[in-house]
Amino acid sequence: MTLSSEQVTKSENSNIEATKLKDKKDCDGLSTKVVVRRLPPTMTGEEFVEQLSPLPDNDYLYFVKGDLSLAQHALSRGYINFINPEDVVIFKEKFDNYVFVDSKGNEYPAVVEFAPFQKIPKTKVRRKDNKVGTIEDDIDYQKFLNELSNPPEVKIQSVEKHLEEIEKRKKDGALRLSTPLIAFIKQKKLEKLKLRDERREDRRRREIERRRQRDEERRRRRLEKERADRLREKEREKRRERERQGEGEKKADKEPQVKVCENIICKTLLFRCQCSASFRK
Repeated sequence: MTLSSEQVTKSENSNIEATKLKDKKDCDGLSTKVVVRRLPPTMTGEEFVEQLSPLPDNDYLYFVKGDLSLAQHALSRGYINFINPEDVVIFKEKFDNYVFVDSKGNEYPAVVEFAPFQKIPKTKVRRKDNKVGTIEDDIDYQKFLNELSNPPEVKIQSVEKHLEEIEKRKKDGALRLSTPLIAFIKQKKLEKLKLRDERREDRRRREIERRRQRDEERRRRRLEKERADRLREKEREKRRERERQGEGEKKADKEPQVKVCENIICKTLLFRCQCSASFRK
């Protein structure tokens, strides 16, 4: 998270001896950078240095003001890198749990601990620009001053002459001259129209192809339906033919039985007649 307001205060007592001690400390691998947490959110860097003074020898001091948008978690903090490792213990014993009071009387017990990141950010040294203060010797600047002091004469044409030139250009067709920009715009417009025509033609071809496929599909379905109808009609005719044949066979089977029955009936009637005649006698 990047805090909204940050104040960086660097001590000016760094010298060659402090640099040597720092290099020696880095070689030994000792932690000399501490962070003081839970400071009042309204505290400034100057107040932080004033309340900690006198500070031991240090070569880095960085103060971060609390972000008031964090409400109760809006606390400030400060980073200090000591030159002598022994000063770390003394500073912790003095300021760990040290109560800082803000302008409203609120108390904030501080916490002193080793900083998670023990390295010190490098300060960027700006290189001196060799052209600073040399504008007076610049050729273009001198030429510009000369033009300002001696402006060129401007010939102003009369209205009649200007109108005559315009009429002459219209007659000669000079006003219809094409510039590279106009030619580029025309070319782009022609390409756009060509692309639009190609897309339109492509859509028309696709539509024709879809119609052809749709017609073929309809024709194929119609032929299949007609073929299926013919097959069903043939099956129906065969079924009718089989039914007719079956009925004829049944009739043929019934005719002998009918004849036999008729013979039996005739014989029975004849027998009855003979019996009745004999009974009468």
